[in-house]
Amino acid sequence: MKIKYIDGKRFSRGVKAGAKKVYDNQDYLNDINVFPVPDADTGTNMAATLRTVVDEMDDSTCETVDSSSRQIADSALKGARGNSGVILAQFFYGLSQGLEKRIKITTEQFGHAVQQAKNAAYEALSQPKEGTILTVIKDWAENIYANSKQIVDFQDLLHHGLEVAKKSLENTRTKLESLKKANVVDSGAQGFVYILEGITDFLKRGKIREIDKTTKTEPINEVAHTDINIEDIIYRYCTECLIEGQIDLKHLRHQIEIFGDSVVVAGSEHRARLHIHTNEPAKVFAIARHYGDLLQQKADDMKKQYLVTHNPHPKIALVVDSACDLSQELIDEFQIHVIPVRVSFGNSTYIDKITITPDYFYKMLLTEPHHPKTSQPPPADFRNLYAFLLSHYESIISIHLPEAASGTYQNALSAAREFPEKTITVIDGKSLSIGFGFVAEKAARLIAEGKSHEELVQAVTAYTSQTQVFVSIPSLKYLMKSGRVSKAKGMIAKILNIKPILHLDSRGMPQHCSKSFSDMGAVKKIFKLAVEFIQDKQSIRFAVAHANDLKKAEYLVKRLKEKFGEIPITVLPVSPVLGAHAGNGAAAIGISWEK
Repeated sequence: MKIKYIDGKRFSRGVKAGAKKVYDNQDYLNDINVFPVPDADTGTNMAATLRTVVDEMDDSTCETVDSSSRQIADSALKGARGNSGVILAQFFYGLSQGLEKRIKITTEQFGHAVQQAKNAAYEALSQPKEGTILTVIKDWAENIYANSKQIVDFQDLLHHGLEVAKKSLENTRTKLESLKKANVVDSGAQGFVYILEGITDFLKRGKIREIDKTTKTEPINEVAHTDINIEDIIYRYCTECLIEGQIDLKHLRHQIEIFGDSVVVAGSEHRARLHIHTNEPAKVFAIARHYGDLLQQKADDMKKQYLVTHNPHPKIALVVDSACDLSQELIDEFQIHVIPVRVSFGNSTYIDKITITPDYFYKMLLTEPHHPKTSQPPPADFRNLYAFLLSHYESIISIHLPEAASGTYQNALSAAREFPEKTITVIDGKSLSIGFGFVAEKAARLIAEGKSHEELVQAVTAYTSQTQVFVSIPSLKYLMKSGRVSKAKGMIAKILNIKPILHLDSRGMPQHCSKSFSDMGAVKKIFKLAVEFIQDKQSIRFAVAHANDLKKAEYLVKRLKEKFGEIPITVLPVSPVLGAHAGNGAAAIGISWEK
């Protein structure tokens, strides 16, 4: 039976079938991922992009091709991840422009629309590269356009187009030097071909229920063989955000090009997705913020992804959130994976420690009209990271902010339940900042020693009660603004010039434990409290943290070394997600011990 037109429902269901094909083969796409960097996440990113599309599909509002294509384009832009995901989102955006005001379409109308989609995909990149997903999109679209004038049956049209796309895909093996050396096709291009295969297969079968019954495609058993070294990865962070405002796409693209490569700016003048590989995400977003509100920021660490996929590593992955204050050296040494908490100023939301660094944050804290708000990472962030890690590790230990303080712990649990056949243990860290850092370091060292998953869970859970943090707060202003302290208590403290001192209770929650009547008096007091606290403890370790006040940190380090000798003491800035409550000038001593 010939299919001479496509309506909104058929269009949406075809895309859903294509998405499933990508879901089923995302591990393979990760394995052959070489260009632009071998970070082994193209499959994960394309699957995440398409999952957002499918999750937001609503048949009741997609009777027309116009409404269906717009919904798909909007969802793809919202959920786009990675270089190929953003290009795919721009392809769908161009397609929706070509299908505008159509109730249903013929093959010829579809041919014109895919040409517009192809052009949009190319326009999104500052430096389009042939031999990638772009080339396959171009070859397929041009074939569809040429044949659509004679072929009136969508099944025949897409079948012929698919054969051209497959040939174009095979040719990518020789067009780029990195693909040629690795002897693989382009991963993003392969993902696009999977989408076309799923759509073509759906039109042939014709029933949506059969999508969920299709068997998983087993691809050719090939894995990218690369001789790249980690030093060859020039730009560390695969950085993205959604911008809503008044956006000059070409001007924005030109402004951020100096900060990295793989620059893609996709979408419209009112809503756009930005993608760049860079070492300076915070500087990129400082520019992007001038164009509107920054939403859905992401910055994946490609060096860490490379180490996960190319270097020997333990069987157990360690995940923490960004309220855990650790040195970058430790994070890199033990391949600790950090889920960032979100920090918002007004409508712009940043990724803790990456797209907003502590230096940048504390300056904004003094100048921005809006007090920052913090929010836990959504379950999707955990789900995407867990999916990537489980393709390389046997199990995951995920340690997070105290359950009593944040929904982060619950969101981690929720995401872990989506992998019922895998081993993921979520642990309440029962500490904050440098105290949390001690717990994470303990877990990392036990993993490096080769402890089993069960041994780790038992040891780390016990160790959460073997850390403490004493914090001096110079002003209750920020705790009042964040709602952690009532205005009445804040005003009394201000009138009496009280400088509160906090420590953590058994749940890991900050509690008032003492006070001082001067800023430096409070700093001296936390030193005294720390010394008293450790009298009956063994194997003591210290760390010092500060909120934009290095002099206080240096004072505490000096006093600790005068008391205990030349012991190693790590000094770290307090993460922005905690600094939003503590404010400028806070200082802390973290303590860990062994029983």
